[in-house]
Amino acid sequence: MIETNEEQWEKKAIKKNTNKLARGVLVYELMMFLIVIIDMIRRVVPYFTSNDANMDAAFDKIASEAINSGTSSIIAVFVGLLFLLFYFRNCDYRKLMFHSQEKMTGVSFLVILTIFMSAQAMFSLLGAGIEASLNQFGLSILGEIESASSSSSTISMFLYASFIGPIAEEIIFRGFVMRGFQKYGTYYAIFMSAVIFGAFHGNLIQSIFATLVGLIFGYVAMNYSIKWAILLHIINNFIFGDLLSFLTSNLNESTQAIVFYVIEGVFFIGTIAIIVVKRKEMKKFIKAIKVKKGLLVVTFTSIWLLIFFAFQILQGISGIEKLPV
Repeated sequence: MIETNEEQWEKKAIKKNTNKLARGVLVYELMMFLIVIIDMIRRVVPYFTSNDANMDAAFDKIASEAINSGTSSIIAVFVGLLFLLFYFRNCDYRKLMFHSQEKMTGVSFLVILTIFMSAQAMFSLLGAGIEASLNQFGLSILGEIESASSSSSTISMFLYASFIGPIAEEIIFRGFVMRGFQKYGTYYAIFMSAVIFGAFHGNLIQSIFATLVGLIFGYVAMNYSIKWAILLHIINNFIFGDLLSFLTSNLNESTQAIVFYVIEGVFFIGTIAIIVVKRKEMKKFIKAIKVKKGLLVVTFTSIWLLIFFAFQILQGISGIEKLPV
């Protein structure tokens, strides 16, 4: 009788599961890149047939139009989601997406929103700290910071950044990815979905922030259903992103900064108060967090996850620039 190594079999199953999830997200991202590139080529072609002498200015205009337009991103999201629905067609992830363990109350949502928004203050401090550190070596990541915090300048980008993007990202990361990892543990699934979600942004600063808030999105989706995570994501992108930027657009930069700092400060103070009041419940929750020994090691040595991370790191590094002399 041939003996079987159950531990080795489990490792293979974990790696197979991780590879399937990471490969799906990577292909989705590459499809998005391809559609955006096709859109840029479509914009470039007319200039090659014209007699425009100033091609550099023309290309700059094309690049600006492509960056500020969300049309290609919206098309890419719908095409990408159709691919993922087909890719995961034999999985039961879709059945679990809208599953909830608890009923969301007004108080619970306010507490979660307060903690979630306090992450904005941490993002500002982290960005300033990393920028100051890089400046010591003649480098800057200011462009990445501005890209991560910029508001929409066109209707199509507004629709994508405020609504379509958040909905799609929650379906992908708190739907397919988190539920795909759930068979090996709730907290492990929340953590892995947050890490992959953070890396997906391909922006060193934004990736750290996205990983942090991804933990909150995951907790909300796992306990209260993905619809609440979607709502939280839309509130962040729409209300505290585009809408707030629009309402303060007539103010000078200093006043705008003060408004944002005050809002972030209020949420941060609120979070400190929540931690003090609910410290016993939080200690109990932290103690309950358990991940099977060796699970993360097996997961993070899966080939497709490593390829996915390498692709994101390359994007992040490309955002580091030299300071002008």
